[in-house]
Amino acid sequence: MQYNDLGTTGLSVSALGFGSMRLPMTNIGDMNFVDLDQAVELMQYAFDSGINYVDCGFQYGNMQAEIAVGRALRGRRDQVILTGKATKTRMANQGDMRRMIEHQLQRLQVDHFDFYGFHGVGWDTLYSIDEKTGWIDQMHRARDEGLFKRMCFSFHDEPSSIRKLVDLGWFDMITCQYNYLDRRNQEGMAYAAEKGLGVCVMGPVGGGRLSMLPPPVQERLGMDDAEAVSLALRFVLANPSVSCALSGMSSRDMVDHNAAVVDRGPLDDKEYQDLERLLAELDQLADLYCTGCEYCMPCPHHVSISRRFQLMNQHRVWGCTRQAREAYQRLLARDAEGECQECGECLPKCPQNIDIIEQLKETHAVLG
Repeated sequence: MQYNDLGTTGLSVSALGFGSMRLPMTNIGDMNFVDLDQAVELMQYAFDSGINYVDCGFQYGNMQAEIAVGRALRGRRDQVILTGKATKTRMANQGDMRRMIEHQLQRLQVDHFDFYGFHGVGWDTLYSIDEKTGWIDQMHRARDEGLFKRMCFSFHDEPSSIRKLVDLGWFDMITCQYNYLDRRNQEGMAYAAEKGLGVCVMGPVGGGRLSMLPPPVQERLGMDDAEAVSLALRFVLANPSVSCALSGMSSRDMVDHNAAVVDRGPLDDKEYQDLERLLAELDQLADLYCTGCEYCMPCPHHVSISRRFQLMNQHRVWGCTRQAREAYQRLLARDAEGECQECGECLPKCPQNIDIIEQLKETHAVLG
């Protein structure tokens, strides 16, 4: 396993981090829950493989992921860097942030986080939520009281906001979206690293969508789909600002494969430049790009918004039209799948400001 400095914190972090959003699940009564035994075994296997960073979220795994992480950390707490976040969508009242962190620590059965911060914020949301909840003052108090050691934030906003958040001087780390199709945060990441923050990347494989190679990549770079995940991870790790790339792994095979990719090292200069030239050509096709964050969900009419957009991207960006159409038909055939009623509830929730209603119509016209 390769290790990097986590900003100027003095911590050494594995280049591959464990994201706890996609743990093994089990279905009970048509609802999915974390398979605790499998999840604990998997994370401990990852720790034994050299991964020393795990990222938690209050709502991950139907609000059960933190229980699994806590069990996996038993006897290993001092070996693993643990990050948690105050989820903005659960901030409604004064004191919610304090109640949330105390509840998370209870679920994890630990006495502190190494990093804790604001989940999925931008400049405006940080302060608009503070007006009704006071979470900024609560965050500082929790740090001063030892509930966590260092403050961080994960980011879903316009890239220009990164600089303003960094300049507050509160933070030791940023977690943000970055992969070879979504490079909008690149300048902000460089600024954060210059100011001494650790930079963790979420979505290096685009939530699994970059596990396929588009025909142009295969043809121009001489690669096949077996190299897809490797290309995505090695691209992220080639950025000198990046401390750690998070991956939501759900099997030992994924851990083994990703660890082997990290050991192989980042793209060299020629590989990186060849990919950059190709991406410049593909950028014009990515105007529908959806990160799959699912902040637009749940849809009150049971439309799988992010999944439909993933399939549209397979068509428009990757050129995998046949596979996208087949998968779209299977999606529509599901009993639980609904149709868009144009209620607009999803629109203000999208951090990418996608016109979801119009793009759903376009998706159906192309793939349906």
